[in-house]
Amino acid sequence: MFDVTVLRRDGVRLPREDLDRQRVHTGDFVLHTAGGARRLRLKSPLVTGYEAIELYEPVMVSASAGRQVWRGFERNGERGVVQEWLVRARGG
Repeated sequence: MFDVTVLRRDGVRLPREDLDRQRVHTGDFVLHTAGGARRLRLKSPLVTGYEAIELYEPVMVSASAGRQVWRGFERNGERGVVQEWLVRARGG
């Protein structure tokens, strides 16, 4: 199980002081193909179904000391914007 914090809003990286105020999403990773693109979502035990975040074409860009940063694209209306997730193992 993982805790995920989104690091961008509308494709723009959030200031460090705003990150502590972001909602933490919890779940297990589910990777599948949607419309020809890889999609990473979180299956949540806390809500029915999936958390309200997803990454298209996800790539892990860094990993250290129980933390990972994943980068991909998210939908923003009819367009795609860059999104990054800070991922930590639950309890870590």
